[in-house]
Amino acid sequence: MAYSFILITGVFFVILTGITIGFFLVRSHRVIYLNKKGLRFKNWEMWDDAIRCFQQALDNDPAHALTHYNLGFVLYYGKKLPDAAIEEFEAAVKKDTKMAPAYYALGHALFHKKGESERAKLALQKAIKINPSLAQAYNTLGLIDIKQENWKKAIEHFRTAIEINKSFESAYCNLSIALVYQGRNAEAIEYAQKFAELNPGSSLAHNNLGNIYGACGMKNDAVEELLVSLSINPNDWNVHFWLGCLRLQMKEFKKAAASFHEALRLRGDFALAHYNLALCYEQDGNREFAREHIERAIEQNPALGENLIQEV
Repeated sequence: MAYSFILITGVFFVILTGITIGFFLVRSHRVIYLNKKGLRFKNWEMWDDAIRCFQQALDNDPAHALTHYNLGFVLYYGKKLPDAAIEEFEAAVKKDTKMAPAYYALGHALFHKKGESERAKLALQKAIKINPSLAQAYNTLGLIDIKQENWKKAIEHFRTAIEINKSFESAYCNLSIALVYQGRNAEAIEYAQKFAELNPGSSLAHNNLGNIYGACGMKNDAVEELLVSLSINPNDWNVHFWLGCLRLQMKEFKKAAASFHEALRLRGDFALAHYNLALCYEQDGNREFAREHIERAIEQNPALGENLIQEV
């Protein structure tokens, strides 16, 4: 009798164990399947369908760290919902303290969307501790350093990002800007040129190089690069505006005025463009147009009317 009881108990235990293992295997396969499906929707930018898949995966396994990260990614980059995304990234690192991408995403969101530099820095430092080759984390740390006016540390972080990833566009751009702010013009030009060489078809790269040339007093080279930028993207009002500023400094008043008018056409009214147009027309002897644009500039920004010559 005792032997039969033990045998029955053993069989029952084996069956129960098998059922439990089967349940977890089925659940695991289901979660993996839903994540793969969600990632396909993410790659197709079908954000709502991706979210639905990840939420279904979490219904099956609320503790699955990768699902929390994937859901947070779609909420952040796809749906532009940083608060909800931060919750998912925090859940991911709570479930898996070794998930470097989740720490990086958390730090990026905290800094860029919430302005919480210190919390962001802690998350990014954890990401780097787990994965020292995470160039993006160094780049974001550099941006935090700039905000905190720690230029030396910012430059170190951007350099490290480039050492890890020789084709990291943003790091080249950020490093060149940080260097020119520190008066290290030759180095700034070198990295801005490298950025443009790596991305000859990028309007941003040529715009950045043009701005660096302009900041270093190389106005003709700056104009050339901004024109290249506009040949790639003629609808960037910001580039038209800065091109106008350069031409104004070079006393090319008619060309400068054309650039400011194009900036206004693309962006709509803004005070500085009208103010600069007034300067162009005044220098070109067209007082009527100068007065018109001064008035429009002051109407939009009364501070621009301070210390101006009363009769134009």
